[in-house]
Order: sequence, then C-alpha cells, then structure tokens
Amino acid sequence: MTASDDPATVQTPSRTVRLVREEIFPPTRDDEHDLSDDDDADPDDASAAPADHDLLQGLPDDSDSIELINARLSSDSLLNLDLPRFALSLNQLCLRQNLITHLQPSVFSPLHALQDLDLYDNKLKDIDDALDNLPLTSLDLSFNLLRSIPKGISTLTHLTTLYFVQNKISHIDGLGNLGATLTSLELGGNRLRKIENLDALVNLEELWLGKNKIAKLENLHTLSKLKILSIQSNRLIKLEGLQALTSLRELYVSHNGIERIEGLDSNLELRTLDVGSNRISKIENISHLEKLEEFWASDNQIPNLHDLDSQLAKTASLDTIYLEGNPCQKLDMAGYRRKVILALPQVTQVDATHVKAP
Repeated sequence: MTASDDPATVQTPSRTVRLVREEIFPPTRDDEHDLSDDDDADPDDASAAPADHDLLQGLPDDSDSIELINARLSSDSLLNLDLPRFALSLNQLCLRQNLITHLQPSVFSPLHALQDLDLYDNKLKDIDDALDNLPLTSLDLSFNLLRSIPKGISTLTHLTTLYFVQNKISHIDGLGNLGATLTSLELGGNRLRKIENLDALVNLEELWLGKNKIAKLENLHTLSKLKILSIQSNRLIKLEGLQALTSLRELYVSHNGIERIEGLDSNLELRTLDVGSNRISKIENISHLEKLEEFWASDNQIPNLHDLDSQLAKTASLDTIYLEGNPCQKLDMAGYRRKVILALPQVTQVDATHVKAP
C-alpha cells in the first residue's frame, strides 16, 4: 500500500514532472541498499515493484523532465513506462533510489535529447551499451554495484559531470575520450589505490577522491585547469605532485597521515587549504599564498601559535582559521582564542565561532 494510489504529478509550463512514491510502512531489510559482495537478489520480478503501466500515461509527450524517486522500479518496470515517447523533448531523467539492475537499450537509446541522467542508489553492475552515444552532459551512477568504470562511458563524449560515489571501483580507466568536455569527476568512496589514467582530462576543474586507499599524490601533471582537489580520508603521508595545478583554488587533504605542509610553491591561487586531522606539527610554507581565505588545520600536533605571525599575518584575504584540537588550543583553553585574534586581526572566524566586532 502506498501513500496514494495515484502518485502526485506536477506540471509546469516547462513540462517538468516529478513523481515520488512513498511507503507508509518502514522498508524491510531486503529493501535497504547493500554494498556487500553478496547482492545477487533479483528485483526484476513481479513482487519487487507494483504495476507501472499507467505511471506516466497522463503525461504530455513534450515533457522535458521526469523524476521517479523511490518508486520501487525494476529494470522490467522501465519497459512499461514507455519512455521513448518522450524522445524528442526529455532532457532530464531522475531514477534515484530504485531497484534497477540493468539498463536496456530499447528504453534509453531512443532518448536523443537526454542530457541529465540520475541513476543514484540502484543495483547496477554495468551499463553495457544502453547509453551509447547519447548526448548526456551529466551522469550519476553513485551508490551502485560497479566494480569498474563501465566501458560504455567512453561513448559519452559530451559529459561534463560524472559521479561514481560509493561503488567498488578499484582502478581509474576508460575516461580518455572525455577529455574535451569533462570538468567534474567524483570517485569518492571506492577502492582506489592509485591516481592514474587522467592525462587526457585536460579540462577537468573538480576531482573528488575522498574515502579511498590512495597513498600518493601523483599523475596530476596535465590537470592545469583543476580548481578543486579533494582527497580526504586516504593514506597520504606527503604533500607532493601538485606543481602543475596552477589554477587550484581548493585543496582538501584532511584525515590522512601528512606530516608537513609543503609542495605548494606553484599553487598561488589557493583560497581554501584543509589539512585537518593529519600529523602536522608546524605551520609553514604558506606565507606565499596571498589569496588564501580559509586555513583548516584542526586536530594536528601544532604545539604553539608562534608561526602565525610569519606565515599568515600578512595574508590580508584570510577570513577563517581552524586550529582547535591541537596542543596549542588544548593546553591553553583560556588564552588560545584571544591570542589567535591578536596575531591575525583580519580573520572573522576562529574555529566554529565568529569573531565579535570591536
């Protein structure tokens, strides 16, 4: 039993349609998304999803956006939706939080106008050739069961944004054909041990690699347009390999094993530097970062505030600094905040608290 026998349908002048089926009862254990290796249950049976023949029946053929979220759709259910009738106008399709195990070419190949496809939180192990040569600019395959980057990705030469969050991917490969267009790549929460095979992605502006097993910053030399690099919660022990990233504005390397702040000589555009939760014992080698706005170094091993004057006092753009959780804060709870403000009068926020105006 669902909250309504007829899912809510909202039509705007732009023909955007959103349908969400919500269950009154809590999901069973079998309904919950499981990333374990033992995930062979087949949702593509009659009991996995209700009849969907009429789900989109009343929608106009020129609808340009459809969302079917948490609708218990299986791969067979997609056949019943008759999505090809929207082929000339549909440019956004969201199928989040369903039970889709595979994609059928007969469903997706006719969608010649489709630009944004969201398959977040399904049961996909591959995409095969179902999406080949579609004009997609954004594709989200996060929270699925992928063990590698699907070969079919190489045909999607219009992609600008690509998400693979929380899969089981162990190697970066198969992206060489996307170099002309891809600007954002998200591979967080996988099984990567090495940064590799990114040479062709010369237009990449955002690279997200958090929560993997990467031990070294390397093979980034062609990414001169990169603005954001996030590699939190990995196995780094050294800041290195960043010389070519002359456009870098945000660097996130928290929750690693880094012992020194170094290797940032060429990163003069940095606005945000996050080195929190590492093994750093000294604030150093950042006095040249004249555009720095936020410096996050909480939960390290910094013993005192002596280096603030030489490293950050002249950085007029500095707005926020985090140093809590270091010995310099824990051993001087009463005076720590006042000393930071005196040393850096330009900042407006120390840790999570804003500085009161004088």
